[in-house]
Amino acid sequence: MKKQIAISVIGAFFLTAGAALATGAEWRDQQAPYDFVFGNHLDTHQQTKVMPDGELKGFLYIEFTGEYTADGYPIAQHTDCFDELADCTVGWSLKGVPGHASFVYHESGDHPLWQVHSRDDIPQPGGYSHFHWLDGPAMAGDLMEGMMYHGYFLELTAKDTFVFRHGSEEILVTPGLDLATHLNLVSAFPGTTDPGGGGDDGHTH
Repeated sequence: MKKQIAISVIGAFFLTAGAALATGAEWRDQQAPYDFVFGNHLDTHQQTKVMPDGELKGFLYIEFTGEYTADGYPIAQHTDCFDELADCTVGWSLKGVPGHASFVYHESGDHPLWQVHSRDDIPQPGGYSHFHWLDGPAMAGDLMEGMMYHGYFLELTAKDTFVFRHGSEEILVTPGLDLATHLNLVSAFPGTTDPGGGGDDGHTH
């Protein structure tokens, strides 16, 4: 009887641990091992660690607002997870690869737009659709147009189904690779200098 109870307790422990791993890491104020910081506002809703190869692995956090769409999907948004009143949960797991990009512009309520100097700058294979800079400035509104910044290209994998509210947009998120919610990369932009120094090589598409 005691042996059966012990087995049941051990089984329950592993089931609980498995569930915790499946949903991601709890917010722990960036305690080790998820103690990497970008040095700007992203740190209010991310926990990541640097791997031996220099890449990042970790989580991006959201808070559910308590609202639902007409279709019944819960609405979530980023928040300051250091706020003791915040109820943060993992929205995405993330992978990051170091790189650089040039700041193009920022529209309030949206992600800043970045230009890569070559499509080869975007890590492959994968779905790296977002770039985020390292260190200052703290907020995107203070980035300098045309300046190159070092940072990380991020690949996001959603953990659940929800609607992500960012600025004036609400985007449906489903489990799996997410290329839409944080997309902020271009390879060319009107009014910017062609990084390659050449024409379009006949491309019309």
